[in-house]
Amino acid sequence: MNMTAVLSSKLASLLVSFFLLIMSVSAVAEIRLTQEESRWLEQHGASVTVGVAIVPPYLSNSVNGNQVEGLSMDYLKLIEQALGSEFKYRVFDDFASLVAAARDRSVDIVFAITKTEKRSEYLNFTPVYSHVGNKIFTQKGRFKRATMSDFAGKRFALPRETALIEYVQNNYPDVQLVQVRNLQEAFSLLAAGLVDGVGASASAGYLYSVKEGIDNISIVGRIGLDYDVAFASRNDRPLLGQLLDKAMVSLTETQKQVIEERWLSPEDSQRIDTQTVFQWLMIVGFALTVVLLLIVVLWNRSLKREVTHRKEIQKEVSFLAYHDELTGAYNRQFMAETLAEYTRLPCTETQATCVILLGLDNFSLINEFYGQKIGDFVLRRTSERLQGRLDGASVLARNGGDEFTVLLRHDANHTSLSHFADRLIAEISLPIVSGDQSFSLTASAGISIQKHELDDPLRLLEQADLALHEAKKKNTGSYLFYASEMSDRLHENQQLVVALAEALSSDLFYLEYQPQVALCSGEVIGFEALARWQHPTLGNIPPDRFIALAEQEGLIVTLGDRVLQLACQQGCEWLEQGIEFQRLAVNVSVKQFVESDFASKVLNVLEQSGFPAEKLELEITESVFLGDLTLAKETMQKLTQQGVCFSIDDFGTGFSSLLYLKDLPVLKLKLDQGFIRGITQDNSSLQIVKASLQMGQALNMDVIVEGVETCDEYQMLLAMRCGHAQGYLFGRPMKPDLITAPRLRQISASVGAIVPASVI
Repeated sequence: MNMTAVLSSKLASLLVSFFLLIMSVSAVAEIRLTQEESRWLEQHGASVTVGVAIVPPYLSNSVNGNQVEGLSMDYLKLIEQALGSEFKYRVFDDFASLVAAARDRSVDIVFAITKTEKRSEYLNFTPVYSHVGNKIFTQKGRFKRATMSDFAGKRFALPRETALIEYVQNNYPDVQLVQVRNLQEAFSLLAAGLVDGVGASASAGYLYSVKEGIDNISIVGRIGLDYDVAFASRNDRPLLGQLLDKAMVSLTETQKQVIEERWLSPEDSQRIDTQTVFQWLMIVGFALTVVLLLIVVLWNRSLKREVTHRKEIQKEVSFLAYHDELTGAYNRQFMAETLAEYTRLPCTETQATCVILLGLDNFSLINEFYGQKIGDFVLRRTSERLQGRLDGASVLARNGGDEFTVLLRHDANHTSLSHFADRLIAEISLPIVSGDQSFSLTASAGISIQKHELDDPLRLLEQADLALHEAKKKNTGSYLFYASEMSDRLHENQQLVVALAEALSSDLFYLEYQPQVALCSGEVIGFEALARWQHPTLGNIPPDRFIALAEQEGLIVTLGDRVLQLACQQGCEWLEQGIEFQRLAVNVSVKQFVESDFASKVLNVLEQSGFPAEKLELEITESVFLGDLTLAKETMQKLTQQGVCFSIDDFGTGFSSLLYLKDLPVLKLKLDQGFIRGITQDNSSLQIVKASLQMGQALNMDVIVEGVETCDEYQMLLAMRCGHAQGYLFGRPMKPDLITAPRLRQISASVGAIVPASVI
């Protein structure tokens, strides 16, 4: 190696070390120690002695005399940083001396060691941090391939006190072991023909063969035991072992990757023969016939590999064509083809083709809270459990998402099939454990039974899907059998979806406005825009029905955009007519709010309509904050900077948390009418309303209640110093042409008639 190469190698090593140091300081996770562990570390940490032996080429190497570097040493540096302590280091001439010192308890920690039964008598072991594959080395030509059984009655060299010694003695007692001081001595004996074989890693073999100029050895097989390298500590100091375990657990994957990339490289079992191969190629290169023959042989081998590779790919593609990649269960394609076969079988009272479609309830929350990796684990475990409940004739398939289909031949009796569905749902409901986390799920099911010959076999699957959706709406956590009325409702809903899409661009879709009043004065301070739909034949469609339909069919964003546009246009018209108000409230759905361009949409509508931003109030529900809280905050800040204000609709019925109230620009809380209707008889509702009002006042937020219908409710709210309200007592939702200045004065006067004179 020339001087330039040496300098380049050292410079690269220094740069990697510097990068490792930076990563270590910035990425070490915080360790939580018990009081007992902290006291022990404070009293004994500075006196802990680490025993180190030189085990090149990468576990540990000697540099500059007493300095040692290597993969194990980099891990020890990170452990010291994690524990906030510095160890003492004692370097041994060979590994055998180190193990003897550990046995005598003259060192506290062993830097790199494999767990064995004998060593466990005096050491505790950390999790494994590296793996070293052990190979069999012999002189060239002695063996083509070999196992340890081939060395019965032969001399085989291994370093003293290594785990390989114990392994060979226990499993191959006929092998004549030659225990040497180190691998350098072992390879020297092999090169001289004084031993028949040596056990070592490929990288160590390459290092010593090059270092000693040995070129007559080769790798012929695996020993059968690979080193699982770990740290070990004296077992009479259990707290030290606990501290090492916690430090190892705190290391990040990035730190481990940096260390491994610095020290490890793929083992190449042929690299110690590279020079010989090149020499051989140069010799045969002079013989054209041999070269041509070699080319033919290599081409033939390449062709075989290509054929094998294509067969493997074909096998994998064939598997994936009919299996779900995540769970290993059958997929929808296989289910469709098998369903066609099952539906051709005769249907009787005792044997009919049945489909049970299972859907996990609220599974999306697991992905949102714990991440997709945990979600995938839950799906795999669910698939395994369901498969364990089925006999060989039943088919389990994953439809995608969180739905599983069971296809079976079963008694057509509903009672019998109900018991089977109950067992499947109960199986899913059992806790699923991942690490220190446990998840409990519920599932709903839709069941369909073939009663006659079907033109389209998939019809049976569609019927189970309809039953599942009905079960999720009406009987979550249980099951429903398909009934023809479900198809009728589906057809009706499909017609309504088409009509709704058309109505959104016509006068059939319109807004009504309900006044909001200041309780102490009766003044109308604003309005809430409420969507209405006049169907040409069915008349007025209730908002809860067509809004739910829009959510289900993907029209809710279009509907919400239309409501915002109509409300801002109407607000402008009122201002031009001289009708004064503080705010115009518009409801915003979660799907609408989380769109990346939502803020831009709102600002564009304000600009096109000319409606002042400071008069627009957007009502959002607490479920918005179940998603990306940072994104929600950014969206709200973009709009509040322009004057738009936000209120929390139906406060107290969803994800109530003081955290988002503190961090997000929310100016108003809107109490759900369910609390208001009970305040005159139900003390719990009364206390909830009182607490919400006090919290709003403490946070300097306006509080408005909805659903006020009686004078008693009004008087109680007024006594609790509630600021604003809306409800039938003050005015029902009205078409915009009915909202005039005289009408607003009339509303104020009627409210003023209720207010006690002392308040006015």
